[in-house]
Amino acid sequence: MKKINSTEIARLAGVSRSTVSRVVNGYSNVPDSTRERVMKVIAEHEYYPLLSGQLLAGKRSGTLGFFWVSNGTIHCDMLSSSFFVYVTENAANNGYLLLSGILPNFTDEINRNWVKRIFMQERIDGGIFVGASNNSPLIDELVAKGKIVGVFDYHHPDVNVSNLITVNFENDTGAKVIDYLVGLGHKKIAIIDGNMNNYSSLKRHEGFISSMQRHNIPLHRGWMIYADVTEQSGYIACKELMASAKELPTAIAVNNDSCALGVCAALDEAGISIPQQISVIGIDGHPRGRYQAPPLTTFEFDFNALFRSLVSRTIAAIEKEPVETTEFIPSKLTERCSCRRIG
Repeated sequence: MKKINSTEIARLAGVSRSTVSRVVNGYSNVPDSTRERVMKVIAEHEYYPLLSGQLLAGKRSGTLGFFWVSNGTIHCDMLSSSFFVYVTENAANNGYLLLSGILPNFTDEINRNWVKRIFMQERIDGGIFVGASNNSPLIDELVAKGKIVGVFDYHHPDVNVSNLITVNFENDTGAKVIDYLVGLGHKKIAIIDGNMNNYSSLKRHEGFISSMQRHNIPLHRGWMIYADVTEQSGYIACKELMASAKELPTAIAVNNDSCALGVCAALDEAGISIPQQISVIGIDGHPRGRYQAPPLTTFEFDFNALFRSLVSRTIAAIEKEPVETTEFIPSKLTERCSCRRIG
């Protein structure tokens, strides 16, 4: 069947092409009888206006961008893969399609220009970013240009603009981890941190330190190691801790579950029993944690709720509805078998 165009729709409805355009784009200055006649012809012939024409008329594209910043490593495990699913599902639930891309970093000019071009060509109505550092000139630039930007794990308390939408983990999870270990009787606690360019990693680190100081727990230099957000980085950090420490701790507080899985692997390889010799606790609620041997104790987050909040509020901003620009999601302690009471 030959594809029908707006000129044919106008001829069949007995109206001008501009009238068809006004009907399609929802303008109110069309008589009801005329609108009904045009819509009847449109339905009979299954006419769908071209997106390019709608964009020229000032209509939204109905598409969100989803940009994953991999920082040079394609980190794709059960947890991170779920992020894409949650964003896609929640966009679809709000009637939006998704245009997605993986970016090795945000410092490369080619990557920055690619993202800017997608925004400036209005291929998307707004963008969701995951994996960006907490200091991203590209996000600042897009926000300054008035683009709608939603960012996971990104917060600047001194910035409050209506087109920057963020969602974050609660700020005190690190302190809760140490409080929990102290409650089990631990006083020899090591810390394996995440990437300090990430807002959540920084706040968890601050929570670890503040709680250790509040409980008068010594901060041993050899028991404070920096890692990243991958299992491999946790494995390497734990090997470094075991090689450099004169004495091993009774517990290790790990900045994120992915790292914690690597820590468990390194301890198991070294013949160190969890939790009989060393307790291990993580943060996030990685799906693999429940199948770990022993299952991993963690402070868990509802990632579906997290991305539902980010996507729905970003779309609300696109559609010029009033919206809270920042939300913090609480954690829940999930006790399993990787920590024991001592003393």
